[in-house]
Order: sequence, then structure tokens, then C-alpha cells
Amino acid sequence: MYLSELSMPVAHLKGVGPAVQADLKNLSVVTIRDLLLHLPRSYEDRTHPTPFRAALSSSGNVNTVAFVEGHEFIGFGRGKNRTLKVRVRDESGTAYLVCFGRNFLANKLAPGTRIYLAGSFAYRYGQLQSSSFDFEPWTPDPGRFSGIIPIYPLSGRLTQPLVRKLVGQALSRYGEKLGDELPETVRVRHALPETAACLKAAHFPDALPQAEAAAGALAFYELFLLQLVAGRRAIERRKRGRRLIDTSAASDEGEKRRGLSERVLARLPFELTADQLRIVKAHTKALADGERVSMLLQGEVGSGKTLVGFLMSLPYIEAGFQAVFMAPTELLARQHAESAGRLLEPAGIRLAFLSGSLTGPAREQLLSALAGGRIDLLIGTHAVFSGPVVYRSLRFVIVDEQHRFGVAEREAVAAKGDDPDILMMTATPIPRTLALTTFGELQVEEIHTMPAGRKSVETHLARQGNEQKVHDWVRREIGNGHQAYFVYPLIEQSEKLDLRDAESMYANLAHVFRGARLGIIHSRVAEEEKLRTMEAFQTGALDILVATSVVEVGVDVPNATCMVVEHAERFGLAALHQLRGRVGRGEAQSYAFLIYAEELTDEGKQRLRIMLNERDGFRIAEEDLKLRGPGDVAGTQQSGYMRLRVADLARDMSLMLAAREEAFGLLERDPGLVLPENAGLRAIEPLLTRSGDYAL
Repeated sequence: MYLSELSMPVAHLKGVGPAVQADLKNLSVVTIRDLLLHLPRSYEDRTHPTPFRAALSSSGNVNTVAFVEGHEFIGFGRGKNRTLKVRVRDESGTAYLVCFGRNFLANKLAPGTRIYLAGSFAYRYGQLQSSSFDFEPWTPDPGRFSGIIPIYPLSGRLTQPLVRKLVGQALSRYGEKLGDELPETVRVRHALPETAACLKAAHFPDALPQAEAAAGALAFYELFLLQLVAGRRAIERRKRGRRLIDTSAASDEGEKRRGLSERVLARLPFELTADQLRIVKAHTKALADGERVSMLLQGEVGSGKTLVGFLMSLPYIEAGFQAVFMAPTELLARQHAESAGRLLEPAGIRLAFLSGSLTGPAREQLLSALAGGRIDLLIGTHAVFSGPVVYRSLRFVIVDEQHRFGVAEREAVAAKGDDPDILMMTATPIPRTLALTTFGELQVEEIHTMPAGRKSVETHLARQGNEQKVHDWVRREIGNGHQAYFVYPLIEQSEKLDLRDAESMYANLAHVFRGARLGIIHSRVAEEEKLRTMEAFQTGALDILVATSVVEVGVDVPNATCMVVEHAERFGLAALHQLRGRVGRGEAQSYAFLIYAEELTDEGKQRLRIMLNERDGFRIAEEDLKLRGPGDVAGTQQSGYMRLRVADLARDMSLMLAAREEAFGLLERDPGLVLPENAGLRAIEPLLTRSGDYAL
């Protein structure tokens, strides 16, 4: 049996009743496998006895054999209103165990009992006391109470002794019989112990370095299986066969379309950046070589990803096929359609825009043209993959801000075509470890270079109540002909949250900036009104746009130079970076003002500090990963993805790359896992092929 196969519930273990099972479930421990991978958060070194007398000189830590001398109770009243206090003595002196909320320990710590005792002690009220302690009845063999002791994450009424006992039971019953999924050649190459030895050393090590090595080995196991799944997906993708995109495949439209890419590039009023040019050239070569394209394109806010997407669609259109560009909001989709109209229509490309708001004869006419092949590039929202939408020859799918779409939605639009190539784009950079985890089978490309003339946005922090200087600065920018955003976390006042909101502050800002022209948008504003307001702001008819984070993605107003975010501590790093990216899109110097409440959590302070000191979205994403964990970057919590128990994506980049190299190399040599050395992987193959459930 293999670790991946230990799917029996923890209730199979002695001592796991409904209450314990529920507490374990709160820790995501449901199966025996989960329990064995519920690794200690730290360890306590009890290899050397430390009596009461030495407590103060050993940072208060005690590790001794003690006698229970008696009980007393502190507090007033009876029963639960009183707290058990146990007097204990060892060879060096007396101390007291204060059992807050644990009066049931009176039976286990009966007077006259001899115990092994460990805990953190300090002098209080003239006595050596501890309320954080661990004990076990004395026996000639201290067993697991001594040595290097695991300290586990707990929940509910779970205790360290109970979890240790359950883990020990699981190791005895199942752990010693486990085989190794990982081929021996891979284990030897990376000096990894066998699975059974790893688990024993991770939970009950003889020394701390042994525990660290075991945890690293288990992390490698986990990442290897993850990358094995990604590798198999990549192979399946390649199995679809070569498919040349050749302009000669087009019908009588072919002659009109020849040289389409060259004509569009010639119309650009600027040169492509080095990264844009590199990606477009690589894509063109891949198509000429018949390679299938599945790419995740990441880029800084304003780095020109949309233009790359348009340029990548041209070879397909030139060959007589269709492309679709899907955006998460109508506002953003319309903006992309306008940009495409200015750039692509003069070159003869037939464009159309589709959203849920398009109805009646106009919609029917569009759908008929699409099905008849009279539309080359369709740009729209979720509507582009709705039931009645039929494409004649869809070969290229572009998904903008991919994290705002679920996996099912991305698959639905791809299903509309003849196994189309796909480009997923995001301006919310994903740390490389996370990209390799979630999109391991895709080619991951990054745009770092920014268009010429762009200046870095200056970022300033202001405490709430001190925003007068911010208002003065914004007033000066408006006076110079520029525009500003004011963004709030709420649409309207909340009884539960004492936060400023867009609706209330809209009226307040109209008073603060007398004579300025203001508009407001948020998710409750009707779509037509929202579009009118945005158009007014884009054309300069409004000076200030008051909004919620609805403007976080895709709004492009080069004349806007000020972004004011109130209650900035309520926004995540990715959102703050996106909002800051709404300004600085022209040649004028731009500014971001992050206004924060006086009372900040440590994490809130850290987020604001990062935003103040960091401009690179990729580095901000790495910091966000450290603060918040992986999150749902894939668009939906994929089966297995959030179940990584040992590996830390913010820490284990080198392990990830090594595991990826091994997994992909193994599949190149043995794609069917038929070689004898891969027998362990072949045995758990059903787990690897089931919806990407690759966690150990």
C-alpha cells in the first residue's frame, strides 16, 4: 500500500469518536493520509531533564519527574466557577499547575500520582506556576514523552498527547507497511529516505535535523506528484498532433488577408517592447512549426498584454479562422473592443462585440454573422460562450484576467471551437511557484518591460484624519487639467462596519472639491449609466471618479494622475497594486495615496509597507503569497490543488523546480509508466488521473 492510497477515515483509529473526528476535520484531517501528513508546527527538545529549580535559568522550561501532592481550588463559588490548582513536587522543589478550564484533570492528576511533566513555568504570586503544561503517568520507560517532542496545530478539545497518540497509532498500523511511489533512482539522486522512514522522522525524530530533512523529503514527494499530473496534461496536449496555421488554407479571402500581421504592426504609433516582441515572434514560430499553443501571459499593469493578445490572434485570422477575446466585465470588454477597432479594423479585420445586454434583432444578426464566418474576432463577456453562440471556425481563445473566470467557464468557450489554442492573460502576477503549480502544463510567459515614456507611480501613505494634504495635491492636479480616482471598500454605509463608503463620500467630495465635476460607479449602478459615466471620465468630462474596486481592472484613462484609496488596509496587495496601476498610464507623473485607519493589524501594516517600498508586481505577488497563502489563483479551487499539506509554495521554489524536472523527465522516458522502476506510480495512477487529485 502507498501513502496516497490511505483514504480510510480517521475514525478507524482507536480513540476517534464523533467529537474528535469533528475537531480533526477542522484541521482538514479526514483520512489516515491526512493525519500522517499533519506535520508538527514545531518541536520541543526534552532530551535533557530540567527540574523546577532550573526553570528560571532555562527560560522557564521544565522537564522533570514529579509527584502530585494535593489539590486546591481558586476563584469563588462552586463547580465551573472555580479553577483546579495542583501542587506538584520534584527533587528540587515545589510548583503548581493551574488548570484553567480543565478541572477534569483532577482525576488524572490524583494525589500520590507520579508523572512525567513538561511545561513553561514562571513565578506568580510568590509561587512557581504553569498553566501550559504536558504530562503523562510515570512508567520505567518514558517512551515518546522524552526526546524530541512534536508540537501539532490543534483545534477544539484536541490535546498534544491525544494527537501524538493518534499519529503513533496510525504509524504503527499503516506507516511501517508503506511502499514508495517515487522511483528509487529519483530517491537516490536527491538523497530522499523511504516514505515510512520520512513519516517516522517527521513526527518522532531522534534529532531536529532529521525532522527537517524528513519534511523536505515529503515536500518533494508532494511536489513531484503535482508536477507529474502537469506533465501528463502537457503530453495529452501534445498528443493532439501538429496543426500548421497556413494562410493558403484560407478560401478566396486568403489574398485579402496576406500580410495582415505586417500591416497591423506598421500602423502602430510606437515600437513594441522587448518582451512583447519576443513573445509575438516565439508564437509565430510555434505556429509555423505546427506546435499547439497553450500559454499563460503575465504582465505588469499597463505592460501591453492586450496588444500582444491582438497580435497573437492575427495569424489565425490571416489563415481564415476565428478568434475570441473574453473579458470579465462589460466595461472592460467594451474598452478592448474600442482598442481593437482603432487598431485592427483599418487593416480589414471584421470585429464584433457581444455582451448580455445585446438583445433582439441586433443579437440575432451578430450570431448569424459569427456562425457564417463573417466575423474574424469576437470580443465580449461571458456571453461569448452562451448556448446559442456558434462559431464557424474558432481556433484561438484569449481569456483576459483569467483568475476572474472559473475553469468550467474557460473550458466552455474552448468547447465552442475545433480544439482551439488558448492564451490566458493576467495583470495580477502569479508567483512562479504558484504558476508552475496551477498551470504547470502551460507555457508561462512574463512581460516585465514597460512602454517607453511611462513613469513610476509615486506612492504616499496618509493616516485617516490627515488627508487634507492629499486633497490639496489632488486639487492641484485637477487644476493642471488632470483627473483623479477616489476608491472605497463599500458602496454604502454599513451598520456592522465603521468604514467610509462610496455613496456617502461622493456627496462629501462634491463639497470638498467645489466646482469639480464628479461621477460615481459601483456594481449597483445600471450598466448603461456605468458606461456613460466611464465614457465621460475617459473623455475628460469628469474630473473625479468615485468608485469601489470595480475600477480595479482594465480602466485606461491616461489623463488620470491621482489614485486615492481610502481604508487601504481593507484591500489585499494584489488589489492595491491593480488600483495603483490605473494611473501612470500617460506621460505625466502620477501618484497613489493610500489612506489608512489608525488601528492597523500587523498584517495591515506589512501590506502598506510593501506597497510603499515596492513597485514590481511580481515581487508584490511573492510577498502576497507569503502573507495570504496560495488563494484561488486558478479561478476555482481545483481538486487537490489546495490540499498541499507539506510543501510551502512561498518557500519551496528550488524543490518545485527539481521535482518538475524529475517528473517531466520521467514522463519523457516512460509516458505510460510501464517500466518496473515506476511500479509505485503506476499503482496510484487512478489517483493521479482523477481531476488532478495529485496531493499525497
